[in-house]
Amino acid sequence: ATVGLFAGLDLDLWGVHRSAVAAAIGAHNAALAETAAVELSLTTGVAQLYYSMQASYQMLDLLEQTRDVIDYAVKAHQSKVAHGLEAQVPFHGARAQILAVDKQIAAVKGQITETRESLRALIGAGASDMPEIKPVALPQVQTGIPATLSYELLARRPDLQAMRWYVQASLDQVDSARALFYPSFDIKAFFGLDAIHLDTLFKKTSRQFNFIPGLKLPLFDGGRLNANLEGTRAASNMMIERYNQSVLNAVRDVAVNGTRLQTLNDEREMQAERVEATRFTQRAAEAAYQRGLTSRLQATEARLPVLAEEM
Repeated sequence: ATVGLFAGLDLDLWGVHRSAVAAAIGAHNAALAETAAVELSLTTGVAQLYYSMQASYQMLDLLEQTRDVIDYAVKAHQSKVAHGLEAQVPFHGARAQILAVDKQIAAVKGQITETRESLRALIGAGASDMPEIKPVALPQVQTGIPATLSYELLARRPDLQAMRWYVQASLDQVDSARALFYPSFDIKAFFGLDAIHLDTLFKKTSRQFNFIPGLKLPLFDGGRLNANLEGTRAASNMMIERYNQSVLNAVRDVAVNGTRLQTLNDEREMQAERVEATRFTQRAAEAAYQRGLTSRLQATEARLPVLAEEM
């Protein structure tokens, strides 16, 4: 029978285990960065759907205002027709316009419902758990990107951080595979009791202490170790290539999106000028109506170009 304590110490002189542990830590950090990338993608998707819904609400409000204006025109033309003051052509033309606007209103309401359902599915909310999203005035935000994009700023992207950690882990795996070619040393020690019969197990003569140094030479493992090293090197080179391509794709995406954002800003400024021009025409029509120079119908219909440009 044997009772005792056994201990072993692997002298990691060449860093086999140290590199393996570093590779495992790198893979763990890469997994954390991938989780952060998924979280960022989720929050971005939620924000995009929310702003899309608010934009649809604003479109719906403009369409409803347009319908009110056209509805007033329909009633005005209907009254003129009833009194024999004009033909039925303007009346039916206004009716066709209001039906077209009703069709647009129905489409926007359907779009709001679809966006709400997409948002509910994205956040995993149940039918009764989805909070009601009401139309609100969106804040004015400063749009644009930095004039120069440094690598440090780009490297904060979670997907690039994950790729970088995977590259580091692959390099550590190469170091570990290379270190396997060197001799390994270990020390084993045993302290305890060893006896043939149980009645003599706890006697002083049964005590034992062994100290055994070990040396392992990879003399006959050359083929296996070479194959392992070549495999880890190939995997590391592939990971480095993927990382470089990911960085290039990220730079391209930023450049493309920056160009699109600048184009949108330019278009928004031009659209603001167009809206202001139509508002000037509307104000002129309102002033003419106040002075009795035009009819209320003409002053009311002057709002239509403004509403159309604001859409």
